[in-house]
Amino acid sequence: MKFLSKLFLGTAAAALTANAAINPGNLPLWFEAGHGSATGQVIAHGGDADFSISQSGADFVLSKPGAPLETVRMQFVGANPTPALTGKNALAAKINYFIGHDSAQWQTGLPTFGQIQLAQIYPGIDVSYYGNRQKLEYDFDLAAGVKPETITIHFDGAEKVSVNAQSELVIQLHGGQIVQHAPVAYQVVAGSRHEIQAGYQIVDASSVTFAVGQFDRNLPLVIDPVLSYSTYFGGNSGDRAWAVAVNPADDSIYLAGQTLSTQVTNNLPFAKNGYDTNFNGAVQVGDAFVARFDSTGTNLLYCTYLGGSADDAVYALAVDAAGHAYVAGVTDSTNFPVTNAIVYGTFQGKTIAGKKDPNTGYFPTDGFVAELETNGSSLLYSTYLGGNSSDVVFGLDLDSAGDAFVTGFTYSTNFPTTAGAYYNHLVCSNNFYANANAFVAEISAGGTNLNYATYYGGTNFDIGRAIAYNNGKVFVVGSTTSTNFPWTNSLVGTRYLNGFATNATSGSDAFVTMFTTSGTNLVLQYSTFLGSTNNDVATGIAADAAGNAYVVGWTTSTNFPVTTNGVQLSSYVRTNQTGFVLATNAFLTKLIYDGTNVGLNYSQMFGGAGVDVANGLKLDAVGNIFIVGSATSTNFPVTSGAVFGSLRTTNFGGSDVFVTAFKSDFSGLLYSTYLGGRQDDFGNAIALDTAGNAIVAGQTYSTNFPAFGTWSTNNPAMHAKMVGTNDAFLAKIVTGASPVLSAAPAGTNVLVFWPALSDATPSNLGIETATNLLMLQNQVSTNVTLTHTNVVTNLVSVFTTNWA
Repeated sequence: MKFLSKLFLGTAAAALTANAAINPGNLPLWFEAGHGSATGQVIAHGGDADFSISQSGADFVLSKPGAPLETVRMQFVGANPTPALTGKNALAAKINYFIGHDSAQWQTGLPTFGQIQLAQIYPGIDVSYYGNRQKLEYDFDLAAGVKPETITIHFDGAEKVSVNAQSELVIQLHGGQIVQHAPVAYQVVAGSRHEIQAGYQIVDASSVTFAVGQFDRNLPLVIDPVLSYSTYFGGNSGDRAWAVAVNPADDSIYLAGQTLSTQVTNNLPFAKNGYDTNFNGAVQVGDAFVARFDSTGTNLLYCTYLGGSADDAVYALAVDAAGHAYVAGVTDSTNFPVTNAIVYGTFQGKTIAGKKDPNTGYFPTDGFVAELETNGSSLLYSTYLGGNSSDVVFGLDLDSAGDAFVTGFTYSTNFPTTAGAYYNHLVCSNNFYANANAFVAEISAGGTNLNYATYYGGTNFDIGRAIAYNNGKVFVVGSTTSTNFPWTNSLVGTRYLNGFATNATSGSDAFVTMFTTSGTNLVLQYSTFLGSTNNDVATGIAADAAGNAYVVGWTTSTNFPVTTNGVQLSSYVRTNQTGFVLATNAFLTKLIYDGTNVGLNYSQMFGGAGVDVANGLKLDAVGNIFIVGSATSTNFPVTSGAVFGSLRTTNFGGSDVFVTAFKSDFSGLLYSTYLGGRQDDFGNAIALDTAGNAIVAGQTYSTNFPAFGTWSTNNPAMHAKMVGTNDAFLAKIVTGASPVLSAAPAGTNVLVFWPALSDATPSNLGIETATNLLMLQNQVSTNVTLTHTNVVTNLVSVFTTNWA
């Protein structure tokens, strides 16, 4: 029988928890019969800890700059005092020590191993030590019939050991804690994995054993800890995450934005494994960045700067099925990295197109679009996109072939357009910072060809904010102040900007436009205002395969078009017309199109009495709509019975992130929640993994933004507290999860267990039973019930970053 328990050690510090991991480096942990070690002893070096393994147990010396060393010895009570110590998995590396002038004292060719085994520490039980990167782990091998409770571990040097509300083992030290997560046990029966209940059982103030539920003692048993994570993530200056995406092939998470950070704490570099690990940017915006994490968010696969010597930022992000990251944004760097750039007619995407102002030395910005290799190590293509004035790319999406559809705005009179353009010229007057047009473009896979590009707008100010592709249809949303913005097959009653036929208005309306693809051209199907008598802005768009468009944004119009079907939410713009500074509401609108006319399927404002803005949305596989944004309102509509833990039903201070999920038929909400700390927090982007869990990204100024369970030792940019002036954040929210309470015999006791789902599990749960548990020796109680209602929504992981 194989019995495994993994120990994850954190750095001893003033508040040492699992969030302070041993070493954020990438080197594996190896063992050596090293310099100065005693006979029969091997050593290993972590980033903030040294490990010494001997027949009598394992010593851990934990260090923290400016703090005294902490030493803990893990001993096996009543064990064999002379177990055989053997090195396993011999490594090619050899260790040499050339210390001092006496060559007789030098040591050369010392072997290294990936694993150390102590045989027969108890009858029928072996223990093996090995490394997971810089973390020390240990397993037990139990022969058939050996009881797990035979093992008793004593932590000499610990003030006490305890089990916390999350079923984790907490080893209390003088300067902090070591936290070992609750184990998960399973057996492989006939090739299938069967879960077994397991937990820690305290023996005394510094000793612990294992309590394992009912299992087949003729088969191996595996016990692994469950890891969760949450931490600040960033560097030594300000950081902002503007975009997030999930790779559907493996649920890996991509984050992008802008950063002023040159390093993280302890003089570790900000970037890792990427195309460019050197900060190049200016002091206002900094460099763009792109990062990729594994599906758990605990492993940073790469983080790369992307930019030149001036200011650069990524505003949009998409990922193809192969794992390539496509990013788009803005740059005023004349040396922005380009490769396989667009060359179209007189347009050369190899150089910035803006002309330097001889008086100020200022270069107008260009948009850019780039594709990165799956490991972030190289650019497959990167191109400027713009003309002789300022241009910005705000939105990006992909088709299955890897063509990139982008939108934004331009002041340039020579923005590149193709033969099939809807407008081939700047429609507004060429008045910098007063008027601009939106644009829509399609860039071929590989980036070298401009398939389609057009100006789009009227005679005033138009901005393309987001774009979506699905099933041959391209949807663009944004805002316009142009009374002659192009309209085709528009919504009934939306012929005029702000609804004024006299055109006597200076407010903005949202707009929604749909094209269909036709060869290398886009063909306009409909274009409509969306709004009413005050300011309205569309910020996000999603599309289903049937051609329906889902639009979010914000409004100050008391008469924004709404429908009476579906869930009706609170909206305070209706009674507060003082303007967007004091009151805005988010909105969600679903547009349907029958090939001739576009109509409202559902439309609703929602928010409180403050400033509430929706910034993005995604659809899950069954059509549920997940929205992220920011809310200063203290009365934003929330689902108080469907959130718990770090998710909140009240505003915690200033601006909070909000996440609201509508059911696909709009009959109600899956959940709606605040997320944030005491300062300002902003939700900028949202993505969904294949299970329908929400991945939310944005920016926080809160030093107490909810963070928990950091285990990413190989990620130098992950922290349990804010490092710079502001951090980006990334959070995962699980929908529809309910902890399953189980009971199983454990010797003469009954082990009651439920898996931790978040930072609040299981402290929010209780147990009721009418059975005398002392009488239950070899049977499972059927009277044990969960007193808490089913959990609908959990914040299972958060990490934040102070990338700028």
